Amino acid sequence: MALRARVAEVRAEHLLTEMLVAQGWDARKPPVGDLLRQQEYKDHPALAEMLKGRGKQGGGGDGLPEGILVDRITLQPLVVIEAKPTGDNLAAAEKDVLHYGRACVDAGSAPLLVALAGSNEDDFQLRVYKWTGAKWVYVTYDKTPIAWIPNREDVDRLLPIGASSEMRPSIPPPEVLAERADEINRLLREAGIRDALRPGVVGAIMLALWQSQGNIRKDPKYILGDINKASQQAFWDAKKAELQKSLRVDEANDDLAIKARRIVSILERLNVHVLTAAHDYLGQLYETFFRYTGGNTIGQYFTPRHIADFMAELCEVGPKDVVLDVSCGTGGFLIASMNRIVVQKNLSRAQLSKIVKERLIGIDKEPITAAICVANMILRGDGSTSVHREDCFTWKDYPKGKASVALLNPPFPHAHTDRPPEDFVDRALEGLQPNGQVAVIIPTSLLVKGSKKRWRASILKRNTLEAVIGLPDELFQPYASSYTTVLLIRKGLPHAANRHVFFARITNDGLRIKKRVRVPRDGEQITSILQSYRKHLSVPGLCGWSPLADIWGPGVYVPSRRLDADEVLEAATALARERAAFVVRHAPDLTAFQAYVDAENVPLKTPAGRDFPAEPGTVGAYFKIGYGQRSLHSKERLVAGPSLVVSASGNDNGCYGFFDFDDLLQPPFVTVPSTGSYGEARIQEWPCGVTDDCLLLTPKDGTPPELLYVAAAVIRNERWRFNYGMKVTPARIAAYPLNTDADLLERVRDALDQLGRVDDLALNADAVDHGVAMERLRDMERHPQKVIRGKALTERLEALL
Repeated sequence: MALRARVAEVRAEHLLTEMLVAQGWDARKPPVGDLLRQQEYKDHPALAEMLKGRGKQGGGGDGLPEGILVDRITLQPLVVIEAKPTGDNLAAAEKDVLHYGRACVDAGSAPLLVALAGSNEDDFQLRVYKWTGAKWVYVTYDKTPIAWIPNREDVDRLLPIGASSEMRPSIPPPEVLAERADEINRLLREAGIRDALRPGVVGAIMLALWQSQGNIRKDPKYILGDINKASQQAFWDAKKAELQKSLRVDEANDDLAIKARRIVSILERLNVHVLTAAHDYLGQLYETFFRYTGGNTIGQYFTPRHIADFMAELCEVGPKDVVLDVSCGTGGFLIASMNRIVVQKNLSRAQLSKIVKERLIGIDKEPITAAICVANMILRGDGSTSVHREDCFTWKDYPKGKASVALLNPPFPHAHTDRPPEDFVDRALEGLQPNGQVAVIIPTSLLVKGSKKRWRASILKRNTLEAVIGLPDELFQPYASSYTTVLLIRKGLPHAANRHVFFARITNDGLRIKKRVRVPRDGEQITSILQSYRKHLSVPGLCGWSPLADIWGPGVYVPSRRLDADEVLEAATALARERAAFVVRHAPDLTAFQAYVDAENVPLKTPAGRDFPAEPGTVGAYFKIGYGQRSLHSKERLVAGPSLVVSASGNDNGCYGFFDFDDLLQPPFVTVPSTGSYGEARIQEWPCGVTDDCLLLTPKDGTPPELLYVAAAVIRNERWRFNYGMKVTPARIAAYPLNTDADLLERVRDALDQLGRVDDLALNADAVDHGVAMERLRDMERHPQKVIRGKALTERLEALL
């Protein structure tokens, strides 16, 4: 019996670990993790003293909780956990953890307490306590004790003595959702479920858990039938019975019957079965989780929740609006509109239900997607929303002229999508009342390609373009790489020639890619862009107002900003590393080239260039700008030789190779590819020929040498503008502002001096030392943080070589 108890306790540990990880805790030891298991706390004096002599039996032994969650830095206890091996031992777990809680309070600390009883996913119970200052009370959700371990943010909210013990579920971190989604995808794949059907299976299980209040029998004989029965009932209750056939599981799939038990348990760990008034929580979890279960498997990439919210905010959706989405997907825009109405007007659920039934219209022809959309609304307590499984282009009851706002993200190009995005925009406009607004996500190519010029002109003949807002390049990653833009169009009034349009570019939407998952980061720009639009403000580098030309891309209109010193220094150092790497790679060729120039007394020409009208402090104030050499327009006729030729090549500092060519230009100057790798400015400090697919920036008299690196850094920062219809031109480059702060130029000079030592060492080294220098440059490229200021780098290189 004792042996079985020990095995059960190990399994209880596994259950505890899974529940912690599901809420974003790191189950490793501090300082890398959050959890001290059993006697590990004794390595920390304050914790050891707190539980000294506080054994559970009162016999003088020390306390031995299952675990303690601590702050990694201060090691203050946040949560004390006691676990028992079987589900019927909850009372014993509560008794023991409250005993430890009294020890904590006596020592001046009041962490949360967790009592866990059970060792497997089917049979466990859990209670969480907090200290009020006078007694221990349950942590509750809707006045019912919670059955999950709070995450770190929830713990911080609950811990203060005066804080409420009532809480609501929190969305697990994106990394956790992605990890759990990967596991569910694997289980569904092993059960033979095709990619396109997996979102529907997950939706059916999630909806069934919600509808049944978690009462799904996990025996393989019953689990799939219970899922279908509960999911079907949810659709019937919502008066959407015709869609329930699209969101169900195959009861004859014996492999799925076995895998479903684990899938249900995963979703329960994510609190899907919390069934009181958590409609917003459940819906948000559903949307977020769905993105990680392969939304693109049915040919659609669904709009991230925060972008849908942003577009509803941009249109200022209110309770009197009728909102239309002609390609509604899982209903993200309908939900964003619903949520904004709730927040703005503080409506009751009954009031909201009436509004959304009459004023939210969603259309999608994909059966699974339409069913998922209805399920998503059911999870928010409203299944009566007007969601229709129809083709918006052929539906005979299409609501022409009914909506006041249209929000949409048309399907990306896909094998099963035969309609271009502009058709969806036109159809959405047909659904609007006069003076209605449409906010739509479209590929940026529609704004700039010449082949789409006629469509853009047709929009302006009957409507007004109000805003063009570029979205982050990685917005739909890791699922798709697509450059997208939000258009805001008002129906019915032709666009006036002198009207100013709002242009913006979002580079930070508050998220970033980390291990294929978009996770939170600081510095989001969405709030600033909304404020600037409403207050008619311009912010260099972010947004501005301008009359409209043929091209609508934000890159033509968003004003440039002056980079700060740290940004310039980082970019300038990267440029110097690239130049140094080029020298090391080609040191023998460059040495021979210089000897040839000296021996043959090859004349060097000043690069052609002209002045462009420019404000003080801009690129044009310090550089003449021209194009490369027409004599190198056709590179095919070049034959091998000693002279360096630079082109629009995307690497190796622009080196095209070494050829028999004597029409060489006098350095230093900046080359900027005008084709291929647009905007990848580079510094040329060797005599060379330059092909005419590059622009050349030649410093005017008195321009400090380090300003070449500053200018190249600025041009690189602006290269986002150079795509599709907007090309690199001298006039555009000339207007970019430069940071000419004296301290910055000195810091750039120091960085250049350090990397100049690499050039000298490489050019003067023998073959063995050259190989060592090459390896050093590779290391510097892999680890740019190793490029340091002062003499340290020079000393390291000298020691190395």
